[in-house]
Amino acid sequence: MGFDQTLLYFGAPALCGLKAANLVSVADELADANGQNILAINEELAQSGRKIVRIKRGGGRTLFFLYDRNMLGLAVSKKNVQRYLAKKNYPVYNGLDAILAELLRRLSSQTDFPHEIGIFLGYPLADVILFEKSKGKGCLYSGLWKVYGNVQESVCKMTLYRNCCVRCSRLFERGMKLTDISRNYNKIAGLPEPV
Repeated sequence: MGFDQTLLYFGAPALCGLKAANLVSVADELADANGQNILAINEELAQSGRKIVRIKRGGGRTLFFLYDRNMLGLAVSKKNVQRYLAKKNYPVYNGLDAILAELLRRLSSQTDFPHEIGIFLGYPLADVILFEKSKGKGCLYSGLWKVYGNVQESVCKMTLYRNCCVRCSRLFERGMKLTDISRNYNKIAGLPEPV
C-alpha cells in the first residue's frame, strides 16, 4: 500500500470531515520519501480546514496527525472537555492553536500516548475518562476504541468510519486523488455537507 492510500485507509474519516482527527503510523522511510507530497496535500486541503501534521516518534515509525480544524475546534470547545483538558494542563483559554501545539508536543516527546488523545480523535469524553480510570479494563465494547458508555451510538460511529475508509480506498484504487476524495466525499457518499 502506497503512502496516499495508507493515509486514506487509516485517516479517511478526518480527511473527509466525519471525525475530528485520526493518527496514522508509517515507516520513517515512507514518511521521509513523501515530505514534498505532504506539503502539496496540505496546500490543496488548506481551504477545507483539513491538515496533515508529521510527528517524529522514534522506533522507525512516524505518526501523522490528520485533522479537520472545524471539527477539532468544536470537540475541544465543549465545557466538560475544556475542564478535563485543563486538569491535564492544556492551555484551554489560549485557543485551539495552543491546545493543538500542546498535544503535538506531548505526542512527540512521550513514549506512551497521552490518554486525552481520545478527545482529539473524537471519542466520547466518558469513554476517555473511564478508559483511563479502569486502565483499559471492563469496557462494554471494543472496536476502534473501548466503549464504556453508549455502545449503540459508538458502534454506529465506528461503522460510519470503517465504511468511509473502505469507500475511500476503493475510490483511490479507481484513480481518484486523495485531495479530490477529501473535498468531495460527502457528495460521493450521499451525505449532507458539513456546516
